[in-house]
Amino acid sequence: MSDPSPTVLKYYLYRATSGPGFTYPIYTLFLLLNGLSYTEIGIIATIQALIVVGGEIPTGYVGDRIGRRNSLVIAAVMFLISNVGYLLATDFWGFLFVFGTLSFGQTFVSGSGSAWLYDTLQEHDIEGEYTRISGRAGAISKGVRAVTMIAGGLLYVADPYYPFYAAVALSVLNISLVVRLPKNAAYATGDERQAEGESLSMLEALPTIRDRITSRELRWFVVYLSLFSGALMTADMYIQPVVRDALEQSFGAVLATYGVEEAATLGFFYATFMGVSAIGSDYAAEIESWLGVRKAMLLLPVGIAVFYLVPVFAPVAVFPMFFVMKGSNSLIFPISSRYINDHIGSVGRATVISAIAMVRAVAGIPFRVGSGAFADLFTPIAAVAALGACFLAGAALLYAFATPIREGDVPDQSGASTATPEPVD
Repeated sequence: MSDPSPTVLKYYLYRATSGPGFTYPIYTLFLLLNGLSYTEIGIIATIQALIVVGGEIPTGYVGDRIGRRNSLVIAAVMFLISNVGYLLATDFWGFLFVFGTLSFGQTFVSGSGSAWLYDTLQEHDIEGEYTRISGRAGAISKGVRAVTMIAGGLLYVADPYYPFYAAVALSVLNISLVVRLPKNAAYATGDERQAEGESLSMLEALPTIRDRITSRELRWFVVYLSLFSGALMTADMYIQPVVRDALEQSFGAVLATYGVEEAATLGFFYATFMGVSAIGSDYAAEIESWLGVRKAMLLLPVGIAVFYLVPVFAPVAVFPMFFVMKGSNSLIFPISSRYINDHIGSVGRATVISAIAMVRAVAGIPFRVGSGAFADLFTPIAAVAALGACFLAGAALLYAFATPIREGDVPDQSGASTATPEPVD
């Protein structure tokens, strides 16, 4: 059996260059600079959500047909097109194309990225290392993004277009790295017939998605994960206004005295978030081993939700609140991702994971709309608190009705499930 270390290293390098660090802290400012209104930005965000919902299953299916590595290559090319589009777009329709391309590219990654890594590790009989390797890759990615976010804010101050030139260069590097990732064994050169035989047709994919998502091990876990994504991760859209207001109230005079630009401040702040997330992601395997999957998936989301309530009574707590959100989410992703992969067969893996991502995206829509209206009526901080309260109430109701993860469904340390397979009912 070949040494997996070179492949893991290539994966780390690919992930290190795949994040939108240069542009993430300032893209809203750039849209406003180009004359877009908040209403137009909101319309673009809504269309992005629709693209994700409509594209997840088809692109996951494509990943299962043409190979997960090839799907990642398509995504990398689309990210490059999106970054180039920033430099050319001048109006609403141009930026709609930019963000639409970005969202469609993300659907190629959501299922195939996780599926490629899990199957690659499984080919080397080390799928039990999934959480550690996925978490380490996330830490590396977030670490690089932290640096590029700082650079992006400073570049924007020098010239609003500079961060996007840097993003284009990083995208080109990312493409050169993703094509070096090996194909999964079933899709490797000379095995096309095997891949064709193991892939699902579109007609076979839909009932397979239904059967696997509604299986005993996943049905309530997917509901719980959708509640987590919808209620808790929606708060991410309030980071900029909440942080901006908190900084103005706490340090506004100091920043004005030293002439610090808003874009540069946001770049440093987002970089700090990424630093915390990187540390959390790197320790995901240790947390999984210490708490176990069941406790980790209960305590971490509940901890985030509780912190969402605190700033209503102590506004200064918005800073630790977002740190807790980012750090805990970076722990939750690799742990939940491994649990899902452990209960999905290799055939159709990317399609099923994409379907779960679609369910989570759909679940987020009412929370985004509802919290937005709540923020207009009250404040963004109040909207974040309402999201936390909704999660706590929903999670309590769900646990009273059905436990998302049962003890027998948790895989052991070797990656094999300890559960006895049961038919779908």
